[in-house]
Amino acid sequence: MSEKYFSELTRILSNNEIEAAPPENNMLPILLNGLPACRVRPSGAMCKFPDDLDTPEANELYHQVAPFSQMVKEYVTEMERAPLLKADALDEDFRLLAEFSGTVLAGRETNYGYMFVTWKKTFDGTGVYHGEYFLDGYTQAKQDFAVRAGLVEKQRLFTNEQLIDIYQSIDDTFEAEYVLSQAEAKQLSDIQLQIEEIIPDIVRQVDDMAEKRIRESPEQCM
Repeated sequence: MSEKYFSELTRILSNNEIEAAPPENNMLPILLNGLPACRVRPSGAMCKFPDDLDTPEANELYHQVAPFSQMVKEYVTEMERAPLLKADALDEDFRLLAEFSGTVLAGRETNYGYMFVTWKKTFDGTGVYHGEYFLDGYTQAKQDFAVRAGLVEKQRLFTNEQLIDIYQSIDDTFEAEYVLSQAEAKQLSDIQLQIEEIIPDIVRQVDDMAEKRIRESPEQCM
């Protein structure tokens, strides 16, 4: 189980430009500039060895990896435990991860990563239809399931783009040095911390979005 978990976590981290070394002593070393900065246990928990890098960059990497380690541990474990989805006319095997109010969340392992899908069940419950597919999109699939099943109102969910805009707006507020009470400043900081837990590489994405807007803005001539 830990072998599959570490393999999948390494793949996901690589997709997010984070380097991991091969597992050693039943732990997955996370590298910064080729040196261990922290490690992931088979449980998904993070840890640091005394010889691991102890720098602000290494600490930031630790917090970037933690949400990925928990997310991958969750879906790899659930996929191993989940029963096959029984539904007519399915061409491939899917594992049933959740079902509520005629909506199902299922997943399967592919050659390109894990595929997750939400479906509505037919009236007689023997088939599924209107599938929404998510490759390497476990979090998005869970949100879609919650909305389609009526567990969460869609209006209460923010897209990643909206969260990035909110994060940047808070940064702009702090940089402009508006007069804020201690409670107001803490509330804004707490919102940013909450967004960082949802989008571990939020700082990089904010920078990328700013560069994109600069490139797309029309050139001005004097």
